[in-house]
Amino acid sequence: MAPTLTDAERALSELFEARSGSFTDGPLDRRRAEAFKQFAAGGLPHRRVEAYKYTDLRSRLRRLPAPAEAASVGQVEAILNGYPPLVTNAHRLILANGRFMPTLSSAPAGITITSILAPEADLTDVGALTADSDDPVTLANVGLFDGGAVITISENPAAPLEIVHVVTGDVIAMDRVAISLPAGLEASIIERTIGADHSVTNNMAEIVIGDGAVLHFTRVSDGLSDNATELSSHHIRMGTKSRLEHLTISTGRGLARNQVFCHVDGDDSDANFRTATISTGRRHADTTLVVRHDSVGARSTEVFRSAVGRKGTAIVQGRIIVERDAQQTDSRMMSNALFLDDSGEMVNKPELEIFADDVQCGHGATSGDLEEDHVFYLRARGIPAALARQMLVEAFLIEALDAVQDEALEEVLEKHIRTALAAIQPEGEPA
Repeated sequence: MAPTLTDAERALSELFEARSGSFTDGPLDRRRAEAFKQFAAGGLPHRRVEAYKYTDLRSRLRRLPAPAEAASVGQVEAILNGYPPLVTNAHRLILANGRFMPTLSSAPAGITITSILAPEADLTDVGALTADSDDPVTLANVGLFDGGAVITISENPAAPLEIVHVVTGDVIAMDRVAISLPAGLEASIIERTIGADHSVTNNMAEIVIGDGAVLHFTRVSDGLSDNATELSSHHIRMGTKSRLEHLTISTGRGLARNQVFCHVDGDDSDANFRTATISTGRRHADTTLVVRHDSVGARSTEVFRSAVGRKGTAIVQGRIIVERDAQQTDSRMMSNALFLDDSGEMVNKPELEIFADDVQCGHGATSGDLEEDHVFYLRARGIPAALARQMLVEAFLIEALDAVQDEALEEVLEKHIRTALAAIQPEGEPA
């Protein structure tokens, strides 16, 4: 018996039917049709889907806003005026309502940006990392994306590139980006989403890191509304002796699921993931990470720092897979949670699947309240209680930024965390 479709699933099927009439016989469109067929078989993920047990999108997205139409330059400029680049020398790739906007985008020397739908776009790496994915959010993006960009790096970029996903109203928008970092190069990429009150965004990046290359990737997930839903997926493949420094800052409001699927495919490579999360009020912050080791002598670290309170929810799902031939793998995962009061919820779900015998792997999790002795120490020096607690939480979260090499970016991210904490109003806290 076919499953009963929800209003949201019916709307997605109708959207696909409307778009698939213009599909070609090319590999990109063939994959779109295959992916949506696979997505439609299961529909939106719900609590009976293990990977989405704590983030029930079928219940969250009972109805969807209208599909996004192309935005005007004036609309997007008006929004961007309130969101300058995180670092002053960064160039920006603007994806508005799921579509690449070349007139508002620029690239530093060493980077070329092309629309993913342009005839001249190099689609070599597009779809390669998601071909075997069964993740519903990924499949929905592959089948329904509005547009996107191919980022080709030919030399060490002269400045960071900031990818900005913008929606201009209460719409659903999906875009995808393909990033290729060739052997021996080093680049810094920043990503952020600017949503609207009832917007739904589903953004995906496919990232190939060549042999000996180094990528610094910072993602800022800052929900602007209780009703907004932000879904972000990174699919990554790493070459021999490559290095990845991946940081996610998750603050604000609404539902956010930031997920990474990383294939450590090259010997002696180094993958490092860090997350700093503030989840209060109606914030539901889901960080899901799957790292698959398939090479010799590679390393990975996963560090999650979460501050939860005011009925906010933070979820950390970390899964490390060490394949049979991935000998001498060293992989370690740690999740630390700090409760701001007794109403927040923290879910830790670590998993290790180890099929090799010469490895060092481990995971750990801690949770607790602020040390009152530390609060008292600051209060004894004239610092108000609310500010003392904020300073201690800030110090706890900022440790996740230790690997940020760009001092200007680190300073901005620290300020971002500080501002998010300051926005949490104390409830009956003595001065």
